[in-house]
Amino acid sequence: MTIALEDLVSALDARAPFASAAEWDAAGLQIGSGDRQAGLVAVVHEITGTVADRLVEERVRTAVTYHPLVFQPLMGVTDRPGPEGRTLRLVEAGVAVVAMHTNWDLAAGGTSDALAAALRLEDVDSFADEPEGMPIGRVGTFTGSATDLLAAVADLTGRPPMSAGLADDPTRVAVVPGSGGSFLRGAIAAEAGVLVTGDLSHHRAREANDHGMAVVDAGHSGTERPGVAALYAAVAAIVPDPLDLTEVDVSPWESPRWTN
Repeated sequence: MTIALEDLVSALDARAPFASAAEWDAAGLQIGSGDRQAGLVAVVHEITGTVADRLVEERVRTAVTYHPLVFQPLMGVTDRPGPEGRTLRLVEAGVAVVAMHTNWDLAAGGTSDALAAALRLEDVDSFADEPEGMPIGRVGTFTGSATDLLAAVADLTGRPPMSAGLADDPTRVAVVPGSGGSFLRGAIAAEAGVLVTGDLSHHRAREANDHGMAVVDAGHSGTERPGVAALYAAVAAIVPDPLDLTEVDVSPWESPRWTN
């Protein structure tokens, strides 16, 4: 049993409206014609070359991805490394692509809520990167020690996180999935004692510490994983038994180390 691609897109739009995505984002139907059947649907974190190979091998007809495949404007769609080549391959294989990105971050039960839940935050509120910005950040009460927080983050990401300024036991913890350095001032304004996010720079860590806030860098994809698992569940509520490829090639930093 399958549904039309346009019906799948409409159901995803109802769950997390594409219009709510950031202006710079590329959420929604990226490849495909809505009047065809969705066929076998797969859910992925990001369409890398390895993931594109699996989509073609598994005869997937529609990929629902968290990270958009087409993000920056393409000057061409040719057989070359990167998004251009992957786009060409999926078009030739007849694979439609739907992206659920910042609209899923904002949605109830989406990426931000899932990260807060995974770290067991309570009494959760939202905050934005600036006064009129998108309220993607979440802040809430953490019951436990600094060691407990680091252990919870390590359990989530599968590796010990980096931290800066985490000397005291946290009580109010902010989280931002993905790359959350631009939310630093918003977390400070939300009176968070710790910000857990990914892709933090040396200077962002210094800035946070200067304002009395600790930071924990859990990695870009690591902070997104609970939300991508929630995205799979959302798709599974629309179509039966989608293919779960959410753990395939999720981060360039988690490849096996070279050994002689």
